[in-house]
Amino acid sequence: MSPRLNKQFHWFLCQLRPLLRAHVLSISLVVLSSFMFLLDPLLIKWLIDSVLPKKDFQLLLLAATGFFGLYICRLCFSTLAGLVSFRTVQELVFRIRLNILEQMNRLSADYHETTPVGEKLYRMEQDVDQVAELGSSLVPSVLQTAFNTIFVVGTMFVLDFRLMCVLLPLMPVFFVFRKYFENRLRRACDLAQQQSSRESSFLQEHLGSVVQVQLLHQERSQIEVFLERATTRVKALTDRNLVESLFRTCYMAVISLGTIAILGYGGYRVFVGALTVGGLVAFYSYLGRLFDPLNAAVDIYSRFNRLSTSIRRITEVIEMIPSVPERPTAVHLESPVRGHVELNSVSFSYGNGSTVLESLNLKLEAGEKVALVGVSGSGKSTITKLIARLYDVNQGVVRIDGIDVRNLRLESLRTRICYLMQEAVLFDRTLKENLLLGKPSATTDELSRAIELAGLGGLLHRLSKGWDARIGPRGNALSGGERQRLALARAVLQNPSLLLLDESTSAIDAPSERKVFVNLARHFSHQTIVFISHRISALKWVDRIVVLNRGVIEEQGTHDHLMSNGGQYAYLYNTLGVTTDGGGFSSVSTSTS
Repeated sequence: MSPRLNKQFHWFLCQLRPLLRAHVLSISLVVLSSFMFLLDPLLIKWLIDSVLPKKDFQLLLLAATGFFGLYICRLCFSTLAGLVSFRTVQELVFRIRLNILEQMNRLSADYHETTPVGEKLYRMEQDVDQVAELGSSLVPSVLQTAFNTIFVVGTMFVLDFRLMCVLLPLMPVFFVFRKYFENRLRRACDLAQQQSSRESSFLQEHLGSVVQVQLLHQERSQIEVFLERATTRVKALTDRNLVESLFRTCYMAVISLGTIAILGYGGYRVFVGALTVGGLVAFYSYLGRLFDPLNAAVDIYSRFNRLSTSIRRITEVIEMIPSVPERPTAVHLESPVRGHVELNSVSFSYGNGSTVLESLNLKLEAGEKVALVGVSGSGKSTITKLIARLYDVNQGVVRIDGIDVRNLRLESLRTRICYLMQEAVLFDRTLKENLLLGKPSATTDELSRAIELAGLGGLLHRLSKGWDARIGPRGNALSGGERQRLALARAVLQNPSLLLLDESTSAIDAPSERKVFVNLARHFSHQTIVFISHRISALKWVDRIVVLNRGVIEEQGTHDHLMSNGGQYAYLYNTLGVTTDGGGFSSVSTSTS
């Protein structure tokens, strides 16, 4: 067995270890059921050779009772084994799925932003189900096969040694076939899993975007994409089934040769009196039971390849190291957090892409209200992601209150920082439950205050069930602006020391956006806030405006200072800002910080 398979097998045994007692019970019941099944040919031999010639009714009744008893015992053992196995499978599914979920919670933003949701779901659902169902029955099947083989071979040697020697040369042929089909089976299983995952990812994406597809009138093109992926999946599954069928067909040919040899040579030994008719019938019955384990071995081998593929896909996730790791020596961000942020000679790029930030130096004073402006792709969002440590810098350092963020506990960092993205992330729960994610112990007064600051009072009165109204998957029962307001209200409840708003008010109309900014600036008067918005006029009141261009700071200062310079900011403001400029920020000045 290769080192890779050894590693996979070791991982699987570790998953089974907590369920060892249930597996031992299941295996014992399976072996007992198999033993009852293997006694049938011996009972038939006794019936033919001893009972029927004597025409003894009592012995016949005893034989019938024996057959019935064996059947009842076999049925009971088999049923109990099935029940125990089912419970074990469900426990195993739960444990593995929980491990994957916990690992995905640890993985960094780059994994989640580049891996389709359908791919992650397929690994958590389909792969885990296959590992649990195939794997939990694999060990009992292997032991049952080994037990049956030993018992049958031993019994057949006792019945007729010479007849058994006729069959022995055929058994190594199985291993020749196994070696021939090994790589073909593995490649076929890998490809089938990969294509099934691609189809699942497409369906996940499509079903979450049906309305947009309808608006684009692209239903037909989406169907064509689905047909292409579905056809590829079916072809991969067909190829896998074909390889497995060829393997099974070659094996059945060996069984046919064995059957011909037994019936021919066994019949001759009956003619010469070296074997009884009952012995031949029993030997023939055991022939099927001898090749049944080998046939089961073929099935086990196919299942093992499928199991190996699913285990590999699961362990790829479980063994993945987060790109934003937590150092063993990481410390807590001690309270009170002042909110002083420093980016020193920071360079960063996403993956192997082009440089987004290059040798950037930026300081945010404690309690300062700072706006990041610039054209799309200038690095504004990247700066906030680095501060929140969704990513780590390629070069340089990001510090909060003088401490390198890489030396901070992630839990401690993210309880002090609130990062709001453009797309508000809400859950299919009630309005109140979504808000309580920001502060589980929040009182009704605190919830009401947060709602008021975000300008959601009208929504609360509009919903028939008020706080207990469900807002639908991803908050789809609300408008885009209402979703963003709800996310802002949740941020208010978090009461962070550092608030990062990355286009988090883009769906709110300009007057309402200005009002929300005023509310936030007043409420978080001592906290550091970073604003990103394409409505430049909504940001002219902040303490400092930082203008970015292609990953470097072009200029920075107050609105009046930058306008007098006539640089990049003045150009952006005159071309973009005046169209949405409505004033309204005169009441908010740098004194708020």
